[in-house]
Amino acid sequence: PEGVAEATTVNNRSVIVIDRGTGPHRVLYLAGRPNWEYKFLRRAVQEDNETQLVGLIRIARREGKFEFRGRTGESSNPLFRGFDNQSPEEVERYDQPVLVRLETEETNELIGGFPKTAEELFRYRAVIIDDLEAEFFTADQMTLLQRFVSERGGSVLMLGGADSLAEGKYARTPIGEMLPVYLDKSTTPGDGHPLRLSLTREGWLQPWARLRRNEPEEQARLGDLPPFEVLNHTGGVKPAAIVVATVNDGRNDYPALVTQRFGRGRTAALLIGDLWQSGLGHEARQADLGKAWRQLVRWLVADVPERLELQAEPEAGGTLMRLKVRARDTKYRPMENASVVLTVQAPGAAEPIMLEAEASAREPGVFETSYVPRNSGGYRVTAEVKDENGAVVGSARTGWATDLAAAEFRTLIPNRALMENLARGTGGEVIAPDKLGDLVQRLPGKAAPITETLTRPLWHTPWMFFFALGCLITEWGLRRWKGLP
Repeated sequence: PEGVAEATTVNNRSVIVIDRGTGPHRVLYLAGRPNWEYKFLRRAVQEDNETQLVGLIRIARREGKFEFRGRTGESSNPLFRGFDNQSPEEVERYDQPVLVRLETEETNELIGGFPKTAEELFRYRAVIIDDLEAEFFTADQMTLLQRFVSERGGSVLMLGGADSLAEGKYARTPIGEMLPVYLDKSTTPGDGHPLRLSLTREGWLQPWARLRRNEPEEQARLGDLPPFEVLNHTGGVKPAAIVVATVNDGRNDYPALVTQRFGRGRTAALLIGDLWQSGLGHEARQADLGKAWRQLVRWLVADVPERLELQAEPEAGGTLMRLKVRARDTKYRPMENASVVLTVQAPGAAEPIMLEAEASAREPGVFETSYVPRNSGGYRVTAEVKDENGAVVGSARTGWATDLAAAEFRTLIPNRALMENLARGTGGEVIAPDKLGDLVQRLPGKAAPITETLTRPLWHTPWMFFFALGCLITEWGLRRWKGLP
């Protein structure tokens, strides 16, 4: 109330911690041909400093193998026979596609096409497949991509197109198994009818699927979109999948954007094959298309596990922080023989505190230790992980905020449960205000359990002095009696 002074000002401010992430998070984009979708997707992601799009685009399909009249088992053109560098890796072949790599960090990144090992693929957080048939992948690469989602915890998004989903013959393949729609049967929307996009009830609950602040504005935006013309055929939505958006041809609704969890990761299918048309018309639509792509890519890379993860969790009472480090190798398997050192920077402290985490007995690859905050403020902690050979694997950072007085002054109502627990643990009791008179009368008869510890040097006591003196006289007498020197 106005004119009344505050009982305490300690609870007028608070220290919070904001995790900005450790981007940019890398996304691998695969395309069977150069198309408009990649143009708008790449332009949108370039405006996001937390994501990076790495492209692997096929600009020419592999040709049918031409059989020359060469020697038995010869796979190269016999016209080049006799020249140097005739190893299988360098010999000229006619059955390999032509691929273009874009936005790669290293010279050898994706040099052999789609990754063939877990170490190569697991460095990405998400994979986008656009208009690419299943024959592009080998059986091992399909299984590896499935492991990328189920074991590594990554995300896979398949875009619609002429060679995607059922049209790309992904049915009964490891990639088709993890997609959120069935591919063995197909339902065909009405040909020639415009397709209008709308969000489902589950889609309205997904913040990344909306571009406006409220429902009326989002409805108006969706109603202003031009109709789409390309939609892939599907046989239905799997039981655990979520339909985020649908399209309507004037008669029926068909899934347009479907997602689901698969193992540790998640998959999604965008069945519209000409989403880029939603950005045509004027600049506002182009901005909306870019924002939609950024939000979708952010959703793909969000909550994807890192190789090294550091968590700071308060234990019971909030006075003790439990620091937990989860370490994985390049194949995202638990590292059991690692050594973990944590550096804690306390507020106002000149020197950081070094802690060594111990392996958890409950879960492999997890290392834990505890820290007791002494001051209020923001704490920063860094974990450095080394393998069994002493080589540094990497580091992870996190932080937390401690306000020792916040819990005390958060409310002015007495915490009776806490006081009863303290009294029970110390042998006391909780006295109601109307029982104070009885307490005063019982005080003279109550024993005061006061214990004092006194420390006194033994050599300062008189009896010890006479005991030592007696021992000296006895030794001297025995020596004189026996005639010893």
